[in-house]
Amino acid sequence: MSGVSIKFESSEIVPLFPTLVWRLRVDPETARTMNEAVVSKADALMGHLRDDSPAKFMQSHQKLHQDPDMQVLASVVQAAADEVLSFLALGRHPIEITGLWVNIGRPGAIHKPHRHPNNFFSGTYYARLPEGAAGIQFMEPRSQMGLVMPQPERLNKHNSGKITLPVRDGDLMLWMSWFEHAVPPNPSSEDRYSASFNLMFSDFTERHTAPIIQRVVDSL
Repeated sequence: MSGVSIKFESSEIVPLFPTLVWRLRVDPETARTMNEAVVSKADALMGHLRDDSPAKFMQSHQKLHQDPDMQVLASVVQAAADEVLSFLALGRHPIEITGLWVNIGRPGAIHKPHRHPNNFFSGTYYARLPEGAAGIQFMEPRSQMGLVMPQPERLNKHNSGKITLPVRDGDLMLWMSWFEHAVPPNPSSEDRYSASFNLMFSDFTERHTAPIIQRVVDSL
């Protein structure tokens, strides 16, 4: 059909089964309280290891949601999860924090691609980010996409195998726990402070483990 001019009456992109990441911006006053708590707790638990350990990326134990000093952060994490559950029409299912820990990313630190098994939501709150160290990476979750990979003229969020999202102090990022993610290198000369967490349904065994028929949406 060479030379024939083809015109479409309309063109529509219909996103199906999108992979979502939520960014929730904490109000400044609450963020200041949380930032101080995260940095203070991280230094108290791991600061003495800076000279004794060769590790550049350091994580605390994962039970800080039970620590009285971290209750403001835990409450904000819970509120964020409840808001996202409402968006997903899952608000009637109670969910709870199963783990919360603080991180110190020393100069040059990275955190390799990983997932958080046996949870529904995972996320990170950013307390202190040095210049150039403000990002989180997410990997293409559809493994079949790597079978045919023509080179695009330019990369964008629709054709990339890895996407880096910018973050700021006071940002809370939340995603499905199966979504593979990583932390890019800290190029600065300062430490990067954050807190990460997992959440799971409180009644998972009682209400969510029985076999179900595949869910189908008949119309969009």
